[in-house]
Amino acid sequence: MKADAITTYTADMSHWQTWQRAYRYGMLLILPPEPLHSEVGRLREAYDPRSQAACGAHISLTVPLPGPMTAGHWHELEQIAAGLAPFEIQYGPLSNYLPIPGVVLAIAPQAALDALRMSLEAATVFDGAPPRRHPFSAHMTIAEFVTVEQTLALMDRLAGAVSPGAFDCRAVSYMAPDEGFVFGERARLLLGAAG
Repeated sequence: MKADAITTYTADMSHWQTWQRAYRYGMLLILPPEPLHSEVGRLREAYDPRSQAACGAHISLTVPLPGPMTAGHWHELEQIAAGLAPFEIQYGPLSNYLPIPGVVLAIAPQAALDALRMSLEAATVFDGAPPRRHPFSAHMTIAEFVTVEQTLALMDRLAGAVSPGAFDCRAVSYMAPDEGFVFGERARLLLGAAG
């Protein structure tokens, strides 16, 4: 571990799948408040337990960090977050990205979330990070590791399962996985926080 890292990182990734290794140092994401977090978590547990076991309900923002988060990196991110105002996030209805399989909750406003993501990814902690594989599109995943057929069936089965709504986005969480590839919150950035 880097001497000034703000947290510890797993050293043993021998049992991780190849794609999981890119997430060793974690990423920044938004955790929805209760009761939405639990409501979406129950759906994830029922229809994609593999994803739910790794990380509860969330909105992914950044690409994975290419290296450890140092105290200097964190201070820079705190300064960036302090200059960004909290904003309202709307969620729902159900959506998908077919032909890529999966069921998600639509998330808006995309422009504000993209601006937040770009501001955070401009920090030096992301220097050297691989480019994003797909264009940014904020969403909250319900089922990811499913087929196209399962996606279509779930869109019908889950219609109306989560009523559209909104919550205030006031924070961004730094999440990183343990040896079992279970993500936990390591730190939290407050949007618009002075100091």
